Amino acid sequence: MPEAQTPTRTWQALAPELPPLPGPADTAERLLLLLHYGIDWDTSWVAEPRHRKTYWDEALPGRVRRAAYRADTLDRWWSDVCGTLGAPAPRQRDRRLELATLLCQPSIPVIDELRHKLPARILRVRIIAEAVAEKRNADRP
Repeated sequence: MPEAQTPTRTWQALAPELPPLPGPADTAERLLLLLHYGIDWDTSWVAEPRHRKTYWDEALPGRVRRAAYRADTLDRWWSDVCGTLGAPAPRQRDRRLELATLLCQPSIPVIDELRHKLPARILRVRIIAEAVAEKRNADRP
């Protein structure tokens, strides 16, 4: 049975030049996408211009890594990193369902990805986010 088209799969499809990742790496990437798109870009401290400048290189990786070293489960990692980045629970039902599913994956392999391969995961998420932004801009009247 084919996998349902989830929000993160839709976003990933906008960067077809990126090859798919296996198992835990894919889960880590999808969680990072949900985190990025879950940040409240209107009221969170991350929305301030001085923090936006360092978001991809400092703010996001620093908080993701810190949460990964503190957590032994994905649930705890998600709670910690969302709290530090000002990302409330997803408002959209499809994102909530996908997040709940991803948080049920085996924790340690995904946390290891976030601890030891974070720059590569962030790079891919940034490429995907740029592709999503390009599509949104192109779709505007």
